[in-house]
Amino acid sequence: MNAVGDFLIISENRRNDPTYPLIRIFRKSPLSYFSSKGKPGFGPLEIPSATLVESGPNDSTFTVYSGMSKTLTDFSLADTSLLGINQYKQPEGLYEVYKMFHATDSTMLGIKSIDENRLVEISLKDGKRIAGYGKWEKIPNADHLIDYSDPIVNFHLGQINKGWFKANRKEGLFVTAGVYRDRIEIFDYNNKKFTVVEGPRLDLPKFEIVPSGANSVVIFDIENKYGHRDIYIDDKYIYDLYGGFNEEEIFENNVVAKTIYILTHSGDVVGMLHLDISIRGLVVDTSLKKIYGITTDKDPGIAVFDLPDEFL
Repeated sequence: MNAVGDFLIISENRRNDPTYPLIRIFRKSPLSYFSSKGKPGFGPLEIPSATLVESGPNDSTFTVYSGMSKTLTDFSLADTSLLGINQYKQPEGLYEVYKMFHATDSTMLGIKSIDENRLVEISLKDGKRIAGYGKWEKIPNADHLIDYSDPIVNFHLGQINKGWFKANRKEGLFVTAGVYRDRIEIFDYNNKKFTVVEGPRLDLPKFEIVPSGANSVVIFDIENKYGHRDIYIDDKYIYDLYGGFNEEEIFENNVVAKTIYILTHSGDVVGMLHLDISIRGLVVDTSLKKIYGITTDKDPGIAVFDLPDEFL
């Protein structure tokens, strides 16, 4: 779930009926269905999945990254076509980058599946690496994961720190929030510095490294509770949707997340909101004084909450 101007952009599961569009668009106020986009497929201007959504080249467009087809597709809010209006293939140098947003008009900033850096910046023109930001840090009580020159160790560290990745290009902020490990990393592209926020749980989740083919993977204990579930960044705050439920609780109660932590751009926690229903996905609009989320019940819809005045 993301926002572009006056609209909410919601990505559908690619495993749904293949005749259904992959993107639903709703007006924020009054909350109402607006249109659908994203014809499923691998043809010109089609998308087989909607992995990430960001604002487009102008106020009436948005861009969708498809991890399946390795494409970036621009869509228009001004037409009724399911197809995109512009599409370009992910350069070969970006193929290992599985989550990414525009840092500039000509570069992408994202997360690689195996890399010594937490974030990498790559040219859209030729796919060449421009820079890497943030070396992996030692994980407490994980002495077997200290050889950062070993690609498989970097792969394991990426899996342990895996989570949500969101950006606000206008503010120059790129935020990663761990779904397994309670850790938020705020990267300020303007000064190329990270701010790390640990918690609320400080313990490392239980995991083991098991063989998988020629390599090995990180497997987490099924009883572990998930941590951060989404992030939204506006011009003043970072809104962190937090879970705290494991697979069994989610399956039995349809509950994913009911807590929102509010942080400054420098990582200070200044507030916490308790929701009366569970949501996944998070968008905040301070001009409307509203928080939007997708409910997690058997018949999901869009929930709207009032944003307290102290955070406007």
